[in-house]
Amino acid sequence: MFPNDDLELVAPQWYKCYSYSQGLICKGDGRHCKRKVDTQTGDFANKDTRQWVLSDGICEPEHCPMIGSKQCRKMMSLLFILPEVPGLGVYQLDTSSFYSIVNLNSQLAPDGFLRHFTRGRIAFIPLILSVDPQEVTPPGAGRKTVHVLNVRADVKLADIIRISRQAPTRVLLPTLEEEEPPGDLYPEEALAEAEAAIIPPAVPEAASKGGEGIAPTTPAAPPTVEKREGVAEVAEAVPSPARKPKTKKAAEPAPSPAVAEPAGEGLAIDLDWLNETLRRIKWSEDTAKTWIASQFPDADTSGKLTAVLARLNREQAEAFVHELQERDSRVQRSLL
Repeated sequence: MFPNDDLELVAPQWYKCYSYSQGLICKGDGRHCKRKVDTQTGDFANKDTRQWVLSDGICEPEHCPMIGSKQCRKMMSLLFILPEVPGLGVYQLDTSSFYSIVNLNSQLAPDGFLRHFTRGRIAFIPLILSVDPQEVTPPGAGRKTVHVLNVRADVKLADIIRISRQAPTRVLLPTLEEEEPPGDLYPEEALAEAEAAIIPPAVPEAASKGGEGIAPTTPAAPPTVEKREGVAEVAEAVPSPARKPKTKKAAEPAPSPAVAEPAGEGLAIDLDWLNETLRRIKWSEDTAKTWIASQFPDADTSGKLTAVLARLNREQAEAFVHELQERDSRVQRSLL
């Protein structure tokens, strides 16, 4: 079920560009965009950026180099509820498939097929979201079969018409989760390689060194519940949208690495814990070294990962361990 009739709320569509170190760096609608801009270079924020600001720009998908490098994609984010699944939450599913987006728009858009029978409504009508095979002919390629998203009803048309005549429940949707790239659409290894290949432009001597980065938007205050006669305004602390909603069951904390004080300034990291954690979060040694290079530009990242870690000081090593623990904890929570 979709919790709202507004397609821009339940299925927003944007061009989104991500970098490995800065997350979401550009978001546009095909005409205008908002970008994270380095205050010194005037270019996109990257691993060397110390301060950035949000800047308005022109979105030109046909001429965008980031689309060519697959850092930028057109994405639809579906927000929906599963009434038969235990727990209260809004699920988020992201897709960048051209054919999936066309299929969903043909059903859910204001002039879509489904709305002809529901007096323009899609909210709280029982639907089925499925992945089905479809024959397509991409430009410059032959006919082939791909698997795409579809939305359909598994009830009688008379039941859909009856449901559409009932007073809808309106839900205050949570903020879209988009600061971190979806791992299946923007693989970390690909973003890390793309960012490593970027050569930042030279900074003019007269360039200003001031300016403050704009902090992420402050989350809205928890909404309240208000009931009206005939219509229930449901705005009760709906969890932040995520690919899997939060549950009441707490995840077990990720195990901490066994550490020992080395002779020098740094911190010794248990190699068994390190290898197991990298395996769980699906990081290669190159991915780990790229993260270290993005966080500590002065660090020597040549050679094997163990040699790189041995050259880190204590503060850097603790930051690296903390990052692995945070990512491992998110993986453990997602398994609940």
